Amino acid sequence: MFNYEKAREEAGFDWYIGSSVYAFLELAGITLHEFNTNPSAGIEAYDPKYFDTCKEMFGDYLNPVGIATPAVSYGHIDFLGVELVFPEGEGEVNYVHQKKSLGEWIGILKDRMTFDEMTEKGRFYLDYRERLREAYPGKHVNWSMGYEGPMTTAYELRDMNFFYDIYDDPELTHEFLKILSLNIVEYIKFHRRVNGQPEINYEEGAMCDDIASLIPPVKFEEFVLPYWEIYYRGTSSGRRFIHTEDHTYKTMKYLEAAGITYFDPSISHKLNPQLIRDNCRVPFGWRMGSFHFRDLTPDDVKDWVYKAVEDGASKVFTHVTKMMLDDDHIKKVKAFHEAAVIARQMLDKGASRAEVGKLVSKTGREKFWAQWPG
Repeated sequence: MFNYEKAREEAGFDWYIGSSVYAFLELAGITLHEFNTNPSAGIEAYDPKYFDTCKEMFGDYLNPVGIATPAVSYGHIDFLGVELVFPEGEGEVNYVHQKKSLGEWIGILKDRMTFDEMTEKGRFYLDYRERLREAYPGKHVNWSMGYEGPMTTAYELRDMNFFYDIYDDPELTHEFLKILSLNIVEYIKFHRRVNGQPEINYEEGAMCDDIASLIPPVKFEEFVLPYWEIYYRGTSSGRRFIHTEDHTYKTMKYLEAAGITYFDPSISHKLNPQLIRDNCRVPFGWRMGSFHFRDLTPDDVKDWVYKAVEDGASKVFTHVTKMMLDDDHIKKVKAFHEAAVIARQMLDKGASRAEVGKLVSKTGREKFWAQWPG
């Protein structure tokens, strides 16, 4: 049983600054559409020279990104018959919105509980992976036809109607969510088999379920928690990681009820570290998005790090993307790194989080979190 009394203390503090394939695409002059649809573009994007260039810009602390086929979060629904859309230029992968009823989807989900037969897109990305493997022998290449958590997948299938379903026909919605959650579990097992991994990850189960934040808090226990439980029980018996964005403090209590052992709120404008700390005991990370850097000075960035540490974040992190390759952003990322290293060193030497918080300037203390984001 996970010990929430000591969870944050045992989690300690860490930091992470990652590179991204988006930065490599910018350096290579490759559009996202080209990357998504042309294996030759992927081979070029993962040329080590682009990561080396990023390290020269930012420093040796920059973490590499694993080689993978383009990330398609809608891989699962592609296997359910939903058409995917790959816009020209820089647009992310999307899908054709659906008009099927709850009953129709229940039938489809029951009929498609195995995924061994590849779709056209699935085969395309298998071939894409083989091209990457040939170009980078000995490297693990991930097949990234991905999946989402139950609430997000329900929205993908039912669109805005899903938010009415829980009121208009709660009984049928529960039936839909149960079979959907079981279906996701089977797809995850299939996904792992394709990637040469065990079907069950006994150390950690991970979920991305952003749309869960749009379920009213009064309905959360009834319509979210049972299906998160099906997901986690079907995929792991270990720790439970969740990435779910845009929550408020009102749903924080449910993280512990769901047995979550690490929470990534990522981009959540209605939360801050204090609100998370004060409303649940789950260790959490606090992310600075690429767009946040634009409106901050290097000193602001340092204040942001120190304040997040003071207020209980177990990790602070960011990723270098295509919009961050200029001198101004480089200075700010270096400031992030400097502050994170200082905070970690202080804590390792026995300093308290409150002592790290003393490094926050007067301006920073006024800004974070009353004026964040803003």
